[in-house]
Amino acid sequence: MKQQTNNGKASVLITHEELHRFIRDVLMALGARDSDAAGVADGLVWSNLRGGDGHGVSRLPRYLQMIERGEIDTKAQPQLVHDRPATFVIDSGHGFGPVACMKAATLAVERAKAIGVCFGLVRETTHTGAIGRYAQWIAQQNCAALIIGAGVGPMAFHGARVVSMGTNPIAVAVPTGTNGPMLFDMATSTISNGKIVQARTTGAALPPGTVLTGAGEPTTDPRQAEILLPLGGAKGSGLSLMFEMLASVLAAAPIYARVLGREKLTRNVANLAILALDVASFRPLADFEHDADALVGILKSLPRLVGFDEITMPGERSARTETARRENGIPIPSKLWEELQQIAKARAVKMVAAK
Repeated sequence: MKQQTNNGKASVLITHEELHRFIRDVLMALGARDSDAAGVADGLVWSNLRGGDGHGVSRLPRYLQMIERGEIDTKAQPQLVHDRPATFVIDSGHGFGPVACMKAATLAVERAKAIGVCFGLVRETTHTGAIGRYAQWIAQQNCAALIIGAGVGPMAFHGARVVSMGTNPIAVAVPTGTNGPMLFDMATSTISNGKIVQARTTGAALPPGTVLTGAGEPTTDPRQAEILLPLGGAKGSGLSLMFEMLASVLAAAPIYARVLGREKLTRNVANLAILALDVASFRPLADFEHDADALVGILKSLPRLVGFDEITMPGERSARTETARRENGIPIPSKLWEELQQIAKARAVKMVAAK
């Protein structure tokens, strides 16, 4: 069994193929369809490969809890409830988020290829996983993508000391000629909730000024962190609010009016808005890629600040991490490894084989 050490914590290396197999088997053991289980595994493994471990297999125990509580309906199938040439709405029926979101991404590309542009909404789904995955996939189909998400997240609106808004993310991706799609993906909080999940697994402290305790006091202890702060104060909470308007209210599926209002919604729910633009409908794809590559080259050759070895583009470090992890394996912290062993035993599923 190969192990490595991160921040003084031991971890086990596994291949991405074996991790995918394990996640798929576990979800199928809980009643998920083969194709749905594979779709969820695709998303979690994508995050682990690119270094976004907080959105990777560390989410699996939470997914299982949601299934057992009935928050995820393993038998739900996404339904197209609004269908026009350039717009659509998909109702997930509280099924697996990655399944509904990939269906929406596929439909958005299909429509954009036909008429140039498509805007779609996914409503009443569950945890979507890293939305950058869908944006990157759209860009791989030679379209530009802008995706925003809205969900029940532990962020305080600027000036509040209680949970009052989701960590609603945004992802933008475009095709380029030299290095494939360029992907920018960020939450509207100072850090993502996934980083808290990962810090609890590794024992690492959180950056100062990023989270509050349940009582609204600042902390760096991931075990006490319950409330995230918005990125840039009013800017982050303002973006999050507008994403709630465009992804949730527009889809007739408001989230935070229900969470904070009379209903006191506690169920995990998420919505997504996808904009796909067919590049070739605006200009020749090769010309767009040429100009994109030229701009990247200019930016990377700029004089650097002291302490910077290079100027990196959005998604560049994640792409390097993916290359390394495909070859060397994905590190699983020892605490999470033990959780996966318990899951394997409880569900009578073959445990992940170490690399």
